Amino acid sequence: MRLDGRVAMITGAGSGQGKAAAKLFAERGAAVCVAEINAKNGEATAREVRDAGGRAIAVTCDVASAEQVKAAVDATVAEFGKLDVLYNNAGLWYAARGNYRPGFDAPSPLLEEHIWDRTIAVNLKGIYLGCKYGIPAMQKAGGGSIINTSSVAALRVGRGASDAYTAAKGGVIAITRTLAVEHAKYGIRCNCIIPGAVRTPLVGEMTPEYEEAVRQTVPMGRWGEPEDLARLALFLASDESSWVTGGMFVIDGGFTAV
Repeated sequence: MRLDGRVAMITGAGSGQGKAAAKLFAERGAAVCVAEINAKNGEATAREVRDAGGRAIAVTCDVASAEQVKAAVDATVAEFGKLDVLYNNAGLWYAARGNYRPGFDAPSPLLEEHIWDRTIAVNLKGIYLGCKYGIPAMQKAGGGSIINTSSVAALRVGRGASDAYTAAKGGVIAITRTLAVEHAKYGIRCNCIIPGAVRTPLVGEMTPEYEEAVRQTVPMGRWGEPEDLARLALFLASDESSWVTGGMFVIDGGFTAV
C-alpha cells in the first residue's frame, strides 16, 4: 500500500497511534502534517520523519479550537500544496477505571461538567472542526480519505463507566456515516477505526494488575500496539480501500466478539 504524492494531516500525532501513523504514512510516500497540542512532541515526530528521509511539518493544534484547526489545514496546504488524507486521531480520556473521584470521567451523577465539556470538545467537536476546514481543501484536491477514531467504549461497557468518553466516541461513529454519505459525490471517503485496548499515552500509567486484567479480556491475549492501528489507517488512506466508505473497523483483538 503506497501513498506516493499524497498529503496527510494527522491530529494527535505527537505520540501513540498518531505518531505511528505519521511515520508509516511518510515511509509509504506521503507528506505529513503533524497536528499536535504538545508542540515539543509534535516537532519530535516531524523530526523523526524527516531524519528517516520523509517530508513532515509540525503545527501546534488544539483540535477543540476552530482557529487552530483552520491554521493547521492552511499550513498543510501552504507547505505541500493540497490535502488528501485527514486522520482525526486526537483524543483524550480522563480515565478513572472504576475509582470515581473528582477530575475524572464517571457515571453522569458523579461527572463534573468541565470534564464532560472538554471530553466532548476534543473527541467529537475536534472531528467536526477537522472536517469543517479539511473537507474544502480535499474537494479542491479532487477527493481523498477521512479517517476518524472512535473506541470500543462506544460498543461495549468495559471496566467502569466513562459517560463523557463513551458519548463522544459514540458520536464519532454516527458522524462518520453522515460524512461518508454527504461527501461521496466529491470523491471523499470517510471511515471509522474503533480500537480496543491499545498501549498508548492515552491510557496513562497502569499498574501491572490493571494491565494483566485488561489483557485477560482480549481473546488474542495481548494489548494492541500503535503500529497495529497505523497499518489499518494506511489501508483506509490508500487506493486499496477505494470502494470503502462509511465503514466501521473494529480492531480490538476480539474483545467485542466475546
